[in-house]
Amino acid sequence: MPIYEYYCDACKKRSSFLLLRVNEAVEPYCKHCKSPAVKRVLSRVAVLRSEEKRMESLLDPGTLGDLDENDPRSMEKLMKRMGSEFRDELGEGFEGEMEEALAGDETSPEEDL
Repeated sequence: MPIYEYYCDACKKRSSFLLLRVNEAVEPYCKHCKSPAVKRVLSRVAVLRSEEKRMESLLDPGTLGDLDENDPRSMEKLMKRMGSEFRDELGEGFEGEMEEALAGDETSPEEDL
């Protein structure tokens, strides 16, 4: 059962279509804004893992060796990994909110004195 993904030129989001038969036809459209202006894109291979397994791999001590919870850039790196792992589950505004929070934390060394 193939899954085809399409990128919407209008709203810049992806829509997926699951086909139950290989010879089944699909008329692609954006599932978010209903625009027919979509392009087929290559999909990533999906490996299904439980949420528990995903959290274990994300928070594995071996991958956290360079994490400094007092360094915003270090935390940004961890949050980007989380965003990559959990994608849509974190909500549409996750990346924007993360960028906004980091912009507020950026201070020059002179300001800290």
